[in-house]
Amino acid sequence: MNILFWNTDIPKEGDAKAEDIDMCLIRLVIENRVDLLVLAEYGSCIESLARVVSNMSGVQFKPVIGSNGKIKSIINVMYDVQTLPEASRYQIIKVSTARYDLLVAMIHSDSMLYSRKNRQEEVLRWFHHAIVEAEKEHQCNKVIAIGDFNVNPFDEACLNAGIMFAVPFREEVVGKPSRDMDGRSYRKFYNPTWRFYGNRIAPYATYHYHDSSDMANCYWNAIDQVMVRPALMSAFDEDEFRIITNTTLHSLLCNGKPNRKKYSDHLPLLCVLKEELI
Repeated sequence: MNILFWNTDIPKEGDAKAEDIDMCLIRLVIENRVDLLVLAEYGSCIESLARVVSNMSGVQFKPVIGSNGKIKSIINVMYDVQTLPEASRYQIIKVSTARYDLLVAMIHSDSMLYSRKNRQEEVLRWFHHAIVEAEKEHQCNKVIAIGDFNVNPFDEACLNAGIMFAVPFREEVVGKPSRDMDGRSYRKFYNPTWRFYGNRIAPYATYHYHDSSDMANCYWNAIDQVMVRPALMSAFDEDEFRIITNTTLHSLLCNGKPNRKKYSDHLPLLCVLKEELI
C-alpha cells in the first residue's frame, strides 16, 4: 500500500496555484502508484480531484468520507474504509481488505509559527489519545500516523512518552511496544523520519524556513512525518520512504528548496507498506 502525504498550501478554492498543484497531484499518484493520497491545506474540491485522478490514472479512487478542512484524502476503491470519530485537525480511518485491518491516523497540527508550544503539545497529546482509543475499540494494533505534525522529530512533543512517544531507533521499539512509568503504560511509535537529517544532499527535510528573528534556527524542518506502531514495522519499507522532489513533468524545487510560489512550501512524503507483511 503506497501512501503519499502533502501539505499543498492552497487553503482556498480558486487559489492561483490550484491548477498547477492538481496536475502535479495526478502525476504523483500515477508515477508512485499511490493508493492513499492524504492532503493538508487543500482548499479545492476533493470529490473533483478523485474523479480526475480516476480518469487520468485508470485506477478508481473515492474521497474519504468525513474528511474535514484540515485533512482531505482519496483512496483506491479496492479498500474498504470506515471513518472513525474525528477532530478539527485530525482524522483516523480504518482501512480493511480480505487479509488485514489497518488504522491510518492523519493530522495537520497547529502551526509552529503561530501557536504556543503548549498548544501544539496538547493537540498531539489528544491525537495520540484518540489513536489509543481507536486501537482498543477496533482491536487493531497496526497503526500508521502521517501528516504535518508541525513539530520536529527531536521536539519534546514527539519524544515525550505522554504525547506522541515516537522513538527514532528500531531496537528500542521492536519487542518493547510500550513503557511503564509511574503506574501507567505508554505506547510507542517508531519514527523513521529522523533519517532525513542524515542526508548529505538537499532537501534535508520537507520544509525550509529562514525568515526568523529567533537566534536558534535549524532551517530545514521535518515537520511532515510518518510514525508506525511496532506491529507494523516489519511491513514498513524503509528503502521506499522518501521525500518527493519532482514528477516527470514538474520540479517541486527552486534553488534546492520547496518552490512555494508555483507549488507549496512543503514537499510530499511517500511511504510504502508491504501488504503481504501487514
